[in-house]
Amino acid sequence: MLGADDKAAKLVKALTYQSFQYVSSIIPEVADTAKPIDNAICWGFMHEAGPFEIWDMLGVKETVKQMKKEGYPAAKWVDEMLKNGVESFYQYKGGNKVGAYDVSKKKYVKLKQPEGFVFLKDFRGTKKVIAENAGATMFDIGDGVALVEFHTKMNALDDDIFNITSEALDRVEKDFDGLVIGSEADNFSAGANLFMVVVAAQQGMWDQLDGAIRKLQGMNMRMRYFPKPVVVAPAGLALGGGCEVTMHASRVVAAAETYIGLVELGAGVIPAGAGTKEYMRRLVNPAMRTDGAEVFPFLQKAFLQIGQAKVAVSAEEARTMGILNPQDRIIINREHLLTEAKREVLHMSAAGYKPPAPELIYAAGRDMYGAMKIGAWSFKEGKYITEYDAHIATKLAYIMAGGELSKPQWVSEQYILDLEREAFLSLCGEEKTQARMWSLLQTGKPLRN
Repeated sequence: MLGADDKAAKLVKALTYQSFQYVSSIIPEVADTAKPIDNAICWGFMHEAGPFEIWDMLGVKETVKQMKKEGYPAAKWVDEMLKNGVESFYQYKGGNKVGAYDVSKKKYVKLKQPEGFVFLKDFRGTKKVIAENAGATMFDIGDGVALVEFHTKMNALDDDIFNITSEALDRVEKDFDGLVIGSEADNFSAGANLFMVVVAAQQGMWDQLDGAIRKLQGMNMRMRYFPKPVVVAPAGLALGGGCEVTMHASRVVAAAETYIGLVELGAGVIPAGAGTKEYMRRLVNPAMRTDGAEVFPFLQKAFLQIGQAKVAVSAEEARTMGILNPQDRIIINREHLLTEAKREVLHMSAAGYKPPAPELIYAAGRDMYGAMKIGAWSFKEGKYITEYDAHIATKLAYIMAGGELSKPQWVSEQYILDLEREAFLSLCGEEKTQARMWSLLQTGKPLRN
């Protein structure tokens, strides 16, 4: 954009060069180095990079020439810095910033890392890497705490992630006090690997698909009842399977800017990684422990949240939706997320953490199944949803009612998990579900067929 010469480019040049001129003019008045100014811009205005970081990316020397040409000369100290052979505001080592140019000292000063903070760059390529494959890495982050980092595309859940997480749980059980699941990526997880799912479905690889769902369900249930604290630290997108992993943590330490929800209906399926079960446990179970309580309002809330693929647009909203629990924590500064997650593990361990007791799930039976089916039919007749949306919603209603039970009863979690898995597999075999999956993969947009 800076290289172009049209009307929009001229505006971009003016804004960019004038901002560079201004920030250089307030040093050393408000700060000795660029770092505090960049931090203020990033933290205060949610920018991904501060003005001096952007200036470094563009090339300081070349940009200073262009600024003079456009009538926005940089402060004199920038020219002096360049004359002294220093050509960037930050000193870099292996892609990481290790120093910042100090105007008064006329040299780089070392950037001090806060004590006790967790930065994954400090662990990569060291003996702190315990296990690793293409999809995930397990680190020893010190003080008896392990960490699993996902690193697939969009952190989509796949077999590699399941394997490393299962291995991490095995090792933590013997050698650590607890586990953090999180990363420094923009997104925690965009859900299951749709490409793998749709290809397996089209090739009739039902045993492989069934095995993958069982792995995700088993991993989540193991986390929920794990004898040591498992803290999940989501940020950015935590959708579908990413949401299900989050909901089965012993505790969640979430970034304030977390977009989380069960979105499977847009992909033509239902949540099958224990997400449907968990919504029932959180929204329906508490109410039905009261004698004489009516189940429908609570069942309807859970049904609509899943059926409408509602996504919380912040961690605080996720709490109101029942995705986060009252005791879960929300962190404003994204850079502090893994550090606070580690502290939470240590705190829970020191407090004598005990896993929750297994629960039964309230299954409302065939009458409520009929009521939810009528609701889906009404939405279809009102043209709010397509006929196929109603078909998927009916499958969801079947699970949430516990099937066609003749009367309400409390059932095991495994009973609901089996219904989830059965519905997911049956939907994967349908052409319209496969079309929805391909649409998401190819266009990024949901298909309402």
